[in-house]
Amino acid sequence: MVASPMHSGGRVPVYLEDPPRRHLETPGAPDASAEREHWWPSLADPRKRATFASVSADPSLAFGRPHPALLPYVLQYTGIAAMGDGAGLPSVQRVPPECAVMLTISLSESPRGSVMGADGTRDLPGAGLAGLHERFYLIEYAARRGSALLVALTPPGAYALFGLAMREVANEHVALGDLLGRRRADRLVDELVSAPTWDHRFAVLDRVLTARASQGREPDGVLLRAWEELARCQGQVRIGRLAEELGCSRRYLEKRFGEQVGLTPKTVARMWRFQRATHLLMDPGAPTWREVSHTCGYTDQAHLVKDFRLLAGCTPTQLLGLHPHRPDRRRSHFSKTGPDERR
Repeated sequence: MVASPMHSGGRVPVYLEDPPRRHLETPGAPDASAEREHWWPSLADPRKRATFASVSADPSLAFGRPHPALLPYVLQYTGIAAMGDGAGLPSVQRVPPECAVMLTISLSESPRGSVMGADGTRDLPGAGLAGLHERFYLIEYAARRGSALLVALTPPGAYALFGLAMREVANEHVALGDLLGRRRADRLVDELVSAPTWDHRFAVLDRVLTARASQGREPDGVLLRAWEELARCQGQVRIGRLAEELGCSRRYLEKRFGEQVGLTPKTVARMWRFQRATHLLMDPGAPTWREVSHTCGYTDQAHLVKDFRLLAGCTPTQLLGLHPHRPDRRRSHFSKTGPDERR
């Protein structure tokens, strides 16, 4: 039987306030506190997987493609192998906003970790769903990290599969037992723990989620088209124009986003631009700051830095410095020519 943290219910708030500004005082400068933090680019976008894999070359990750029937709702599966004390990864993970609802299922009896914020520290459920969040939060992991499964969902997919009012889970973590019921959640976790390989676990997820999709809610058609367009253009569209092209009012679109995404269309567009920028900055081709700003729809480099400070709580240079597999050449390339030092 899996340890009790997996079976715990109740909601766990995600604290959005800035942590103590111990290493945000001098933007772009190396700092000692970064040694206890790390950051990964979002694993939610399959289109960016090749870039991520080429940079990280991390053998502890296994990727799975969901069943075709789930493609409107499920982006991908990711398996993370257990890591011991000697893995060398800092204990705190900085988690900036990403354009996916993440379902995480621990496969180990080790405690998963805690969400840290200005109001204190709360335990994360061993199996739980994180709604879209507008700003970063920090997760402090246990000394030994067990294996885990990540299921990246579109927000309309989470709405359809779990019957959620997405505004109620925005900026929060919700235990799997609250979504499926305690017994069903326990059975699913036990089956995933017992499966011999990642492929077997991905097949279990396919079966369970396909069954839920056939019985779940149907997302609003206009909302789905709006979400797909924001994903396609990576947030580079005016919301008023988007509503006009979809044949609805902006007010209608904002209402549907609140119900079935959790955040406003304008906020989601900003998150798409930010997510694209983080992947471009990790590209081995090393685009310049000017190129990244222009490609992602920022007015200038200062606009790019402003969004990073707001969403990630640090500058682009500082965020890159938290990546455990960042090529060393990036530190000199960005710290000397980046916009951080001009602010």
